[in-house]
Amino acid sequence: MGAQEELVLGPRLPAYTLLNVAAVVLCVMVTAGAGLMGPVMSLATVMSAAVCAAFALVGYALAPSGVHSESSGFRKEVLAVALPAVHALMFISLLSGTSGAVFYWVTIIMAAALLPLYRVKLPSPDIRIGVFGGVVMFVTAVIITALFSVASAEAVLAWQPVDLQAPEQQVYAVQMLLVVALAEELWARLTALWGGAAVAGVRTAAFWSTFWFLFAHVPSRLRYGLQAPVIIAVLGTVLAVFLIFYRVSPSVWTAVVMHGTYNTLLAGMYYGTLIAELVLLAVLVYAISKLTQAKLELTIPEVVRVEQAG
Repeated sequence: MGAQEELVLGPRLPAYTLLNVAAVVLCVMVTAGAGLMGPVMSLATVMSAAVCAAFALVGYALAPSGVHSESSGFRKEVLAVALPAVHALMFISLLSGTSGAVFYWVTIIMAAALLPLYRVKLPSPDIRIGVFGGVVMFVTAVIITALFSVASAEAVLAWQPVDLQAPEQQVYAVQMLLVVALAEELWARLTALWGGAAVAGVRTAAFWSTFWFLFAHVPSRLRYGLQAPVIIAVLGTVLAVFLIFYRVSPSVWTAVVMHGTYNTLLAGMYYGTLIAELVLLAVLVYAISKLTQAKLELTIPEVVRVEQAG
């Protein structure tokens, strides 16, 4: 299957990659023109892009073999152009200060809008892999953060899992778990990876989905100046752990559970919302396990044939 796929889709790989490179260049140019931090901001963006590309090679190497997606004809042409364009627009919207809540809901809608352009059969998730992978990601993040600086280590040790004095923060738990984890995985895994695989093959799609997932985190980190590439490298290391577990169970729903578990522990510890996060995570895991018992399969016909009379 893999060899045949490369043979058929091989000629399309350079075009899809060039479109993504053009989208990255556009993002860098827009960043340079933003004028928020002048040359420092532009340099930090370029350096961060280089870090994202390095970790994208990890994504390429860990591309899951269980991703099978198809598209053809005009739908494939639209998808090949739409994916890089949407990635660039997402980066630019984040750079312009789009509200997080608005951005994530738009992301979910965008993922649903692009879905008719390709066929995808979603495998059943492995909930255990999702939960365990999220825990390992969290432990990795804590260790790396503590190693980078004494101040970060002190911040980690000062975390309060439960802060009953700030009940308003419990609302943030809903956004971190149900909106952020769901939206980012529908985009990075379902849209960028599965959709990209229908255009350029699994490995190329894995490269660019990894790249854009990290690069989308750059705008919010640019306020740290030249420390932004270092922060992106930390996120990339945690993402590499995610990709290892995702390779074992390449299901979008496994990814959502894993991301949700990670966000639960990270945001729960940092914002004192661990109780609310754990309750929401339990609801999410239960809902996904029930939803996928029916062996969820989404098949969208490429064409609708109309038989002529006579």
